[in-house]
Amino acid sequence: MNRTMRLICWTVVTVLLMGLLPVAAEGISGVFKGEGNGRGGVIKIELVLENSAIKDIKVLEHSETPGFDSALETMTKTAVSENTSTPDAVSGASLTSQGFIEAIADAMKKAGLTPDMLVGKDVVALERKDISEDHQVIVIGAGGAGLIAAIKAKEKGAEVVVLEKMSFAGGNTLISGAEYAAPGNEIQKKEGIEDSADLLYGDVLKGGGKPELIRVLADKALEGAEWLTNDPGVEWEDGLMFFGGHSVKRSLIPQGASGKEIITKLLKRVESLGIPVMLNVKATELILMDGAVKGVKAEGLDADYTFNAKSVVIAAGGFGASMDMLHKYAPDMIDVSLSTNNTGATGDGMMIAEAAGAKLTDMEKVQLYPICNTLTGALLYADDTRLYGSTIIVNKEGKRFVEELDTRYAISMGILAQTGKVCYELWDETATQSDKILVNHPAEIKDLIETKQLVVADTLDEAAAFFGVDAEALKQTVARFNGFVDGGKDLDFNKRGTLKKIETAPFYFMTAAPAVHHTMGGVDINPDTQVLKADGFVIPGLYAAGEVTGGIHGNNRLGSAAITDITVFGGIAGERAADYAMAKE
Repeated sequence: MNRTMRLICWTVVTVLLMGLLPVAAEGISGVFKGEGNGRGGVIKIELVLENSAIKDIKVLEHSETPGFDSALETMTKTAVSENTSTPDAVSGASLTSQGFIEAIADAMKKAGLTPDMLVGKDVVALERKDISEDHQVIVIGAGGAGLIAAIKAKEKGAEVVVLEKMSFAGGNTLISGAEYAAPGNEIQKKEGIEDSADLLYGDVLKGGGKPELIRVLADKALEGAEWLTNDPGVEWEDGLMFFGGHSVKRSLIPQGASGKEIITKLLKRVESLGIPVMLNVKATELILMDGAVKGVKAEGLDADYTFNAKSVVIAAGGFGASMDMLHKYAPDMIDVSLSTNNTGATGDGMMIAEAAGAKLTDMEKVQLYPICNTLTGALLYADDTRLYGSTIIVNKEGKRFVEELDTRYAISMGILAQTGKVCYELWDETATQSDKILVNHPAEIKDLIETKQLVVADTLDEAAAFFGVDAEALKQTVARFNGFVDGGKDLDFNKRGTLKKIETAPFYFMTAAPAVHHTMGGVDINPDTQVLKADGFVIPGLYAAGEVTGGIHGNNRLGSAAITDITVFGGIAGERAADYAMAKE
């Protein structure tokens, strides 16, 4: 065989062999955009791929509440480090997490890439460390009460650190409407509304709480609202809300009708004061010495902490997200499975306080919020129309069955007695515009329409048909109610506030159901927020404020009284803890 023929043969063999061997193909590279629906609206991202691996994710646009937006950062790190299109959802930010994952999936679809084409990466476990730190004041919980306590303690001159088990700050305050019951406020004066601390005291006292705590709440309510305005700089809407159980319209509304305004401003103030907020750090035990609290043990993502301190403030929230605790302490709630609470409201602060000798009180007293998402349990901000006086509530039979401004307990129990254990709220276009429902809560309205829990209809017949409600009865109910508006008095249920007609199309018809909203029970405290033992004596160095405490609201917390509570008692706890800590130096 000559040399030329030999080269040809070797070439053929080589080509044939190459055809039998796998060839490393280049993966997909480039930048692709995607969209998903988060808690606050559309989340837009830019997915950077390199050889079918996630190199980076840039969030281009979102309307998530500060706090929930940190979930995007956490999930981005996971997606890149593990090369996964479905990073674990961040606890407490499920809707934000869902929207982010949807956006990644949308971008990958545009890239022609499926999840199975991503190569999995091994996750290296971080080596745990033991860390010990010394501080003057430790605040457990970075919700409204905790942040206020930290600010007040720092302004008193104490050195403070805040521990938060979630990946973001805000707690239930962040996802609340955050209205504030403030008797004698300036808007009341402009509207000619007569109010006083004594009147608020009487309204709250009807719930059956401790008079000495309610007295402090009422007397310092207006002062607390003014502090929020002047110190962290919280801004308020022009009008007021009239919540059920209150004698007069007195509740201030934060800008945007959301806790976002309050938490954002508190966090800015915390930052300006140089107060560390340690996220993903869960307090597990109080350190005791001779019966006094001397610090906190905690667990972080990669470390176990010992925080030595002169005083501790527990502001870790209630237990509304713990079905185990709910069914243990309030067995009559066994059939309730929905909750408005953030997933961090699991009663941890109460448990570590009790382990240190604290008395728990009123644990069986649990409040339902009447108007919630029938699928998720989330409190519905569209319900604001009811609090402005623009809504009626009817049952499947098309009839009213309760005063729309009665207490949350009364309305919730009324709903649970109706067909299907649901109700239907009805308002019109005039209310939608004047009450800023579409302006303040567009994402919620969109979601309710998409999940068929809200219909926008041109006629009452169309609205009733959507949910199978008795149309003739509904029309008769509306006509009768509009007649009461003309007469100036609700003859059926004596509805308080300003009566407004429902007559301008389109009509908004929404279904809703009660969900666990507030746990009135918790750590027993005195008016100085010192935590009490069963024998009535205080636990030196331990203070508590917010929903982690019990005894203030009795059987029923009035709407907008919670923000007053966390501001008044959060402030007292921070100041007293600072005084105690500095006196021990």
